Amino acid sequence: DGFASRLIAAFSNGIGAVVTFFVLSGFVLARSLDANSNPVRFFRNRFFRLFPAAMAVVALLTLLHWQFGLLIGYDAFDPLSIILNLLLIRSDINGVMWSMTVECAATPLILLSVWLYRRHGEAVLWGLVAFLFVLSFWGPYVHLLGGFTNLAPFYAFVVGVLTHFRGARWTTLFGPRLATATAIAAIGIFGFGGASKQTALILALECLSAAILIMLIAQRQDMVLFRPLDFKLIRFYGRISYSFYLLHPLGVLFASRIINQQAFHVWEMPLSLTMLLATFIAILCTTPAAYLTWRFVEAPFISLGRTLGRQRKLQAAS
Repeated sequence: DGFASRLIAAFSNGIGAVVTFFVLSGFVLARSLDANSNPVRFFRNRFFRLFPAAMAVVALLTLLHWQFGLLIGYDAFDPLSIILNLLLIRSDINGVMWSMTVECAATPLILLSVWLYRRHGEAVLWGLVAFLFVLSFWGPYVHLLGGFTNLAPFYAFVVGVLTHFRGARWTTLFGPRLATATAIAAIGIFGFGGASKQTALILALECLSAAILIMLIAQRQDMVLFRPLDFKLIRFYGRISYSFYLLHPLGVLFASRIINQQAFHVWEMPLSLTMLLATFIAILCTTPAAYLTWRFVEAPFISLGRTLGRQRKLQAAS
């Protein structure tokens, strides 16, 4: 049970998952900018992609606190704090939203990275990664944005941009067996990071792991290891993943109230099974809310952003 619990904890690597999200953001947004580098379109789409769902969740948590006293973060429900949380400047109300504050701060960094790559090539971006990595050891920089935010893995966005532009070339170095072995090693690094203290060096290893996996998934679609990513259930959770991330602290809270841990202890339920059961219940609680948020908030506002872009294009053409 002790080994199983440590294994679950290792792969329940929250910070590692956030670092992976940062690399993936750099990769996907670089691909978007490669197709259309218009900065107005880029910032508009970023706004309609990130803010509506986050604001809806902050509003929901505020309402739940006012009505039922429910709390998943700090008791920060004065008008100014609510406004700052709605604008993703602070994350007192929903602690996991610190990563969205960093994501917003990284938006101009990604735009700059794509521009630098086009003008000056790969070496400049590696220099930027090295500079930001060195800064990740300096406390005032790491906590520059305040609150729960952590700028230590900020370079992960630039690594994602590099993964987009150079990933196809890098994957030519991998044969089928080596690619599979490298992917398994990257997954192992992720688990190692989850079992370790999140130092600057561990964050760098997690960034490397994420870049390898994203590069192989994007460029080596023939790999058997990644076929489960095409399952309908996995794609469903991929679609609702942003809303799921924003809402999952509520699911964890409800699961902890549903499960009577003291009774499980009396029944000598293994800790690892308790953790798995709690995770399953949290997923069940979070999924419907995440789907509704995706269906009625995320998707309509993403569509609205694209519609506004088409209207501007038609006005410019006329």
